Amino acid sequence: MRNPTRNYTTKDWVRLGAKLSLLFTEPKVRKAVGDRIKDGVDDISDTIASKYEDVNETMASKYDDAVKRVNAAKSALQGRGYWPSRAAGFLLGIGVGAGLGILLAPASGRETRDAVRDKAVAAKNRAFRSAAVATERIRQSVATMPFTGTEG
Repeated sequence: MRNPTRNYTTKDWVRLGAKLSLLFTEPKVRKAVGDRIKDGVDDISDTIASKYEDVNETMASKYDDAVKRVNAAKSALQGRGYWPSRAAGFLLGIGVGAGLGILLAPASGRETRDAVRDKAVAAKNRAFRSAAVATERIRQSVATMPFTGTEG
């Protein structure tokens, strides 16, 4: 039995991905999952429609926006949307490419991890420095504001 607090390794995640990809090669499983998602989106659309039936003019425009968004999401989940599927494919490609790049890097694993860690620490330090500079500018701006005469 697995320990629920155990940290999962890359090997565990790769194994899970392989199992899921094999599972989704079965057409019946793909169809069942797709149908389940479509049914869920239809239920959400029906729920939204029922909640917004008796609304005034200003709420009607919000209802129309909500219905349009739900219908766009429904179309995307059913494979009819163009942009979301392309964006998801692009992001998936970036993730797979980064993973393969780390796995197949010419440097050793330790060197690659150290390089990635160093860059992450440098980015964090730059963000903290920028936040500190912005905070100091705000403090100086507030300190130099003229009094309006409305203070207690």
